[in-house]
Amino acid sequence: QASIDEEYRNSAEIYAKYVSSCVGITVDIVSTNIFGQTVTSAAAGSGFVITEDGYILTNYHVIDGANSIKVTFSDGQEYTATYVGGQEQNDIAVIKVEATGLTPVVIGKSSDMLVGEQVTTIGNPLGELTFSETTGIISALDRLITTSSTNANNQTESVTLNVLQTNCAINPGNSGGPLFNEYGEV
Repeated sequence: QASIDEEYRNSAEIYAKYVSSCVGITVDIVSTNIFGQTVTSAAAGSGFVITEDGYILTNYHVIDGANSIKVTFSDGQEYTATYVGGQEQNDIAVIKVEATGLTPVVIGKSSDMLVGEQVTTIGNPLGELTFSETTGIISALDRLITTSSTNANNQTESVTLNVLQTNCAINPGNSGGPLFNEYGEV
């Protein structure tokens, strides 16, 4: 029983310490439909602060094609973010908000993770349930996931990612959010 209580105490402590470092991300994507009309659609994701002066890490697919990027913190503060850079093939992107005094997360090493280790995630599932926490374990390491997409030349490109597998409940909108180990490291 003590280990279960300790697990929940640790995930509660991680949430309390880092919820203000997590953000909900909303993007507007402008495209042209088959009738030649300009259409604006919205998408949502998550991210986390990596520097006190406003650099935020997220997934590339969260901001891909975005015409505008809005970032919301747990205290309700909203900022317009700019895209700094990223790697589509590794599904990672950095965005920036004009803010100071933010609390960055602590970055750990995925190579230090163990199967069965307790983990916690904070995110924006479904783009509406901001700052939701789920907990679970690392289910497997070094899972190779291959994705494919069509490039501008209408050619299919495949990318293989080496990922961690977790049983944390993760839904659309959680993309880009942090996965914390039991020490509060991403």
